[in-house]
Amino acid sequence: MVRIKNRYVVVRIVPEKPTNILKIDDAVLAKSVLRNVKKYYGDYGLGTVEHGFRVKYCNERTKIAIMRCLHRSHRTLTSTLPLITMIGDVRAKFHTLYVGATIIHCNKFIINHQQRFLDEMVGQIASAKERKDFIKRVMEFDLEQ
Repeated sequence: MVRIKNRYVVVRIVPEKPTNILKIDDAVLAKSVLRNVKKYYGDYGLGTVEHGFRVKYCNERTKIAIMRCLHRSHRTLTSTLPLITMIGDVRAKFHTLYVGATIIHCNKFIINHQQRFLDEMVGQIASAKERKDFIKRVMEFDLEQ
């Protein structure tokens, strides 16, 4: 019996126009990626990536997504991601953050990445009251203000 090895790619979606919530679901994201793989690598590239490809996680607020592909096709996928400019009807780009062998490691990376981002944002706030209010809004996930 042969074990099928997967790779998980963590990406950040950067829209052209800054927005708090990105209205993209898993199916639209997967369709956009596969369409661009076919555009740049043809039918053979699409066949290698499409076999084990799946969008496992897509967060509208943090704009972070996790995609699964087979081990043999992860380089094709990761080389196509920077070339994508449209996701559904939104002009956006992908920034590849991490490529891992398990989804658990990807989740650990996302937690550390978000923690570093929050530390950087809190460090830029001058007063203690504003810092406390910012942390409270983040914990309640109310970033609209």
